[in-house]
Amino acid sequence: MITVGEALAKEYTKHYPVDPIVVTNANYLSNHAPSKVDPNKIKLIHHGAANPSRQLEIMIEMMNHLDERFSLDLMLLTPSTANKKTRDYLTTLKNMIKDKPNINIIPPVKSSEVVVSIHHYDIGIFLLPPINFNYANTLPNKFFDFVQARLCIAIGPTPEMAALVNTYDLGVVADDFTAISLAKKINALSNSDIARFKEQSNKAATTLSAEQNKVLLKNIVTKLLNE
Repeated sequence: MITVGEALAKEYTKHYPVDPIVVTNANYLSNHAPSKVDPNKIKLIHHGAANPSRQLEIMIEMMNHLDERFSLDLMLLTPSTANKKTRDYLTTLKNMIKDKPNINIIPPVKSSEVVVSIHHYDIGIFLLPPINFNYANTLPNKFFDFVQARLCIAIGPTPEMAALVNTYDLGVVADDFTAISLAKKINALSNSDIARFKEQSNKAATTLSAEQNKVLLKNIVTKLLNE
């Protein structure tokens, strides 16, 4: 059995007679080098579903507390089959940013094109309040997309993401899940800090890639075939 994070693996083991192997949602290794940082325009990016439960408005609020160096693009996916609640939520977000020239909602791209599309940004952000077990223990594909795009990473204190940020020195972790908490961490970054964190993502890109997971999967299949 496989699952995508250590916390999920432990929870499965707690309730069922299984010992899952962790295979993360890592993206394939890209050959990008970190893009240069424009000291006058630090570009933030978040990509993902426009899901009301993710409370994306907190990241919009965060921009009220950042200095003039920073801008934010939200690459939001809303499937054609989305229900009215989701469509209305996207409309709400668009209305929230009408008078905010430093925030834009941009069209989504195919999953295979995300890393290329976000490579020219500086900081990948994700602030996800832990309103349920999965959110509290998430280790999403977007985190690994940030690494492959060679971005500095700025997140809330979600344990598994925070552990990787701290282990590989990839960026900053907010003290809590509020807009102002993450804004304080980002505001404190100098241009050289951001450049250094982007270089740290570059150093960690091979380790935090799907290529490592391919080795795990090959070992699993080999073991099963030999039993």
